[in-house]
Amino acid sequence: MTTNQPDLLKLRVGHMTYLNSEVFYRKLSPDSCELIAFPPRAMAAAFESGELHAGPLPIAEVLRMGEKVQSLGDMGVACDGAALSVFLFSNIPVEELSGSNIAVTTHTATSIQLLRVLFADLWNISNHRFVEISDAHNATLIIGDPALEKLALGEYPYYYDLGSAWKTLTGLPFVFAEWVVRTDTQKEVREKFEQVLIESTRAGMNSIDEIVRIRANETMSESDVETYVRNFTYFLGLYEREGQHEFKVRLSKLPEWRPAMSTSSEYSVQKAISTSI
Repeated sequence: MTTNQPDLLKLRVGHMTYLNSEVFYRKLSPDSCELIAFPPRAMAAAFESGELHAGPLPIAEVLRMGEKVQSLGDMGVACDGAALSVFLFSNIPVEELSGSNIAVTTHTATSIQLLRVLFADLWNISNHRFVEISDAHNATLIIGDPALEKLALGEYPYYYDLGSAWKTLTGLPFVFAEWVVRTDTQKEVREKFEQVLIESTRAGMNSIDEIVRIRANETMSESDVETYVRNFTYFLGLYEREGQHEFKVRLSKLPEWRPAMSTSSEYSVQKAISTSI
C-alpha cells in the first residue's frame, strides 16, 4: 500500500460529523490538516484506498486492517454500557427475529459486526438476512445522529441499545471507533498530527458547554446533548482495550463476512445475505 508522503498541511483526515465525535474537531485548527467528511463505512474505504491518511475508523475495520494502521494517541469512541445512538429497532421482540430480514444502514461497519456477535452469543438468533433499508424488514440497525432522530420518532415498539447489550453479555465497555493513521504516512507527520489531535481533543472535552449550545436542536435539548456527549470515553485505556480484545475474539469465531463495497466507493449491504451461524 503506497501513498504520497504529505506534509502536515496536506494530511487528509476523516471528519466524522456525528455528535459523539464532536470533541475531536471542535478545537482542531483548520490549518492543521485537510478535513474530509465521511460516514463510518465510507471513511474506512477511503482510508484503505489512500484517499485519507488518518481518521476515527470503525473498530471492525481497524482490526481487519491490522498492521496497515497505527493508533493515534490511544483515542477513539467507547462507552461502558449504553451507546445511546446505536440501536436495533424492531417490530417484534429481538428473541423472535430468527429467520427475519434485518435492514441495515449503509453507514455501519462496526455496529453490524457487533450485532452479529449479539445475535450469536446473547440472543441466539439465526437464519436472519441483512437487507437494505428500502427492503421489507422486521427490524433495522441505525447508528449515529440518524439513530437519535429515529428514537425520537418512536416508530418501532421495540428498540435495543447495542452498547447496553454488549455490557450485558461481557461486562465490558465497547470501542466503536479508534483514531488511526496509515503506517505508510511519514513518521514526522504522524507524530506532529498526533500531538495536535491530543491537544485539540482535550480542548474539545473542556468545551462541552460550547458543543451543547451549538448542537442542541428540536430532537435533543441542551441537557440531552450534554448527557450524550459525556456518556462516551474518548481516550482509550486498559479497560477499553480489554473490551476491544473481547470483541476481536468473539468476532473471530463467526464466519468471516462484511458488507460488500459498491461502485460508489462506499460499502453497501448486499441484499438478502444469509448470516446463519
